[in-house]
Amino acid sequence: MIHIPGNKYNFEIVCQNCGESYQFYIRALCKSTGRYSCINNLNTILSELEIDTDDSNFEDSTWIVDQDEAKYFTRVTEEIITDITYRDYLEHRLDEDRILGEWENRISL
Repeated sequence: MIHIPGNKYNFEIVCQNCGESYQFYIRALCKSTGRYSCINNLNTILSELEIDTDDSNFEDSTWIVDQDEAKYFTRVTEEIITDITYRDYLEHRLDEDRILGEWENRISL
C-alpha cells in the first residue's frame, strides 16, 4: 500500500496479490470526517489510466487486474497523485462528488 498525504484527503493506492490476479483500488480518506471512498472509477482517474469510461471491467470501485495492469496502474496513480497541481484538482473533484452524493462515505476504522 502506498500512502500519499493531501490537503483535504489522504490517499492510499492498494494493489493486493490474489494469486493469479491482483485487486487494485485507490482510496481517498477525508481528513475532516474520517470517511473514505474508493475513487479509481472516477472519470478523471480513468482518463489518466487510459481506460475507456464505457469499459464495464472498470466501473466498480475495486478492480481485478493482471500483474502488468497492476504495476502500470500503481505507477501512474502514484505519479499523478504526488503531482501537487493534479492532487489539488482531484481534491476539488472529490469535494464536488461528495456534494452530489456520489461518495461511498464509508467510515474509517
